Amino acid sequence: MTAPVAEAQLAETVLLNHVTFQTAVATKAARCVLAAGGAQLVDFAFRRTQGIDASLAVARASAIAGFIATSNVAAARRYGLTAAGTMAHSFIEAFEDEQQAFTAFAEDFPGKTTFLVDTYDTGRGVRAAIEVARRLRLPGPVGVRLDSGDLAALARLARTLLDDAGLRDARIVASGGLDEYAIARLAASGAPIDAYGVGTKMGVSADAPYLDSAYKLVAYAGRPVIKLSAGKTSAPGAKQVYRRPGGDVLALREEPPLPGHEALLLPVMRDGRPLAAPEPLAAIQRRCHAALAALPPAARALHDAEPVPVRISEQLKSLRDRTARDIMRRTADRTAGT
Repeated sequence: MTAPVAEAQLAETVLLNHVTFQTAVATKAARCVLAAGGAQLVDFAFRRTQGIDASLAVARASAIAGFIATSNVAAARRYGLTAAGTMAHSFIEAFEDEQQAFTAFAEDFPGKTTFLVDTYDTGRGVRAAIEVARRLRLPGPVGVRLDSGDLAALARLARTLLDDAGLRDARIVASGGLDEYAIARLAASGAPIDAYGVGTKMGVSADAPYLDSAYKLVAYAGRPVIKLSAGKTSAPGAKQVYRRPGGDVLALREEPPLPGHEALLLPVMRDGRPLAAPEPLAAIQRRCHAALAALPPAARALHDAEPVPVRISEQLKSLRDRTARDIMRRTADRTAGT
């Protein structure tokens, strides 16, 4: 951000809010994608996010990370996402039995029917879904959703029942308090789960609910400035970040481009006006997918991950050390003068 200091300060809070929250959620969502091992993921977070605006941001961030759909219809309309969901337990309880509920639901959604089978007894629920699918000869893909209990064991039971009934193309969807660790355990167990509905723990980034980001003044009136607070030292000067396999380089903006590196910071606004139309979501998704694939395995690990190293350029190091010395000398001179 290059601007008069008062204008730059006005932008601080909203920029940090957008970057911090959505980066935290996108990271959590990306970890779920990595854990799923090819299974599809759907955003189920709307009921638990801290506000409606947050739910829209979560749907977009999770889509960027690789989720294929969202249960948030407003977000689907706003961002061009796929809306997806299944019946509710309350829908089933409103009927005298599961067969009536499943029949009514399938008649309304014959081309894309996913039955919620664990309201009473999961095994009986799967059998009821099979009976309805056969009787109505549903044309579209059929699925069953498991939302409680031992998901791995119940998925195996459901797969056996569906296959024995000739519904080998039927999909199994699992949900219920899932995060990347639970998904990874299910995937490692070989549970025959085709898709996961991930809600609360992704939507609020439950185990890492904030990103420790900062917005610092680095130059004023052409003069580099620095903060020397213990544990919070900043680096002076306008920056550029260069990416290459194996690590990034933090450099000064005026440094010549580094050969073989990709510059990550690009101008998006000048004189208060956007320089281009918003980037299509599909392009952002592709870039995120490529960036995740380029990470070394140690950085993608769910446990004890090793961050990709960031190197500081020699010019930035030199400016940092020189600016710190100048500040300390001026402070010492003023102290001695008093």
